[in-house]
Amino acid sequence: EEEFRAAERAQKADPEHIVTDTYPDNFMAETETTISKLIAFASDPDVKAIVMCQAVPGAKAAFDKIRAMGRDDMLLIAGVPQEDPAVITAAADFVLYTDEPKQGDTIMETCAKWGVDVFVHYSFPRHLAMETIAARKALLEENAAALGIQYVEATAPDPTGDAGVAGAQQFILEDVPLKLKEFEGKKVAFFTTNCGMQEPLQAAILDQPNAYYPQPCCPSPYHAFPASLGLEIKAGGDDTEALKAIAAVLKEHNALGRYSTWPSPVNMSIVDVSVEYAKKWIAGEITSKNDGAAIAAMFEEKAPGAIVSNYTNADGQTFDNYYTVLLGAVDFNDYVE
Repeated sequence: EEEFRAAERAQKADPEHIVTDTYPDNFMAETETTISKLIAFASDPDVKAIVMCQAVPGAKAAFDKIRAMGRDDMLLIAGVPQEDPAVITAAADFVLYTDEPKQGDTIMETCAKWGVDVFVHYSFPRHLAMETIAARKALLEENAAALGIQYVEATAPDPTGDAGVAGAQQFILEDVPLKLKEFEGKKVAFFTTNCGMQEPLQAAILDQPNAYYPQPCCPSPYHAFPASLGLEIKAGGDDTEALKAIAAVLKEHNALGRYSTWPSPVNMSIVDVSVEYAKKWIAGEITSKNDGAAIAAMFEEKAPGAIVSNYTNADGQTFDNYYTVLLGAVDFNDYVE
């Protein structure tokens, strides 16, 4: 929802200059539809920039076709890519993503602070084949071993598979109690790499005193919390007020010290920054298709304290047009009124 709301907000603020569309929910099976939608944008000579977020599979192919159409005058931005860095950076002018590998440090730092005994990592083969998710998983395992935390890899159904999102969500609701029973008497932290599984995971943990939730996969005050906690807060509102509303419900369930997230919605910030950059580039206020200083300054304005870095892979290769964003963890005790 966050990316959609951010795009909706941008279009509402500037309806004369911004057009939007959505890719299919089942994007893995409908890649050609995603590509055709992007090609349709590029077929309009008045369209000078495309911001794709999330940049699901098909982004690279579509961007390549757009260049082959002779649209070198277009700015192509990929947010939250699901294709590997070397692949997507070769097609996009620049790429923006959360610093997934570094989360292998920050998530475990939160777990260590809580005194967690067991860390359960829910994912599936498609996600684990993605370079940045795999890098985060490796660092999570390494840090868990160093901290004496038992690491458990749990395979969940892929929401784009036959069971769909509903099947994946039902699996989480059924498996969390089983894991807590298996590790009875121990503090167990749960994390899943998938957006669609956040709501059932948050809900399953809420009233279990030994269950912990270090952060959503896409850290934000709005990522699943409103639905799982029954809150009337909408993505794109006042972040501090959203955190206070979440803290109030967590306090009712004696869960203040068992949940965390980031203080700002990073994926919404990625859309906001991308749109702002595109508008300034079209207006000639930014002259480069990849101005790292301008990108960092925009993130600082949208999410104060954001650490923006160029991504470096396991082989030591740094991509100068792939930027990662890292924020600190929230202690919900700080938002209790």
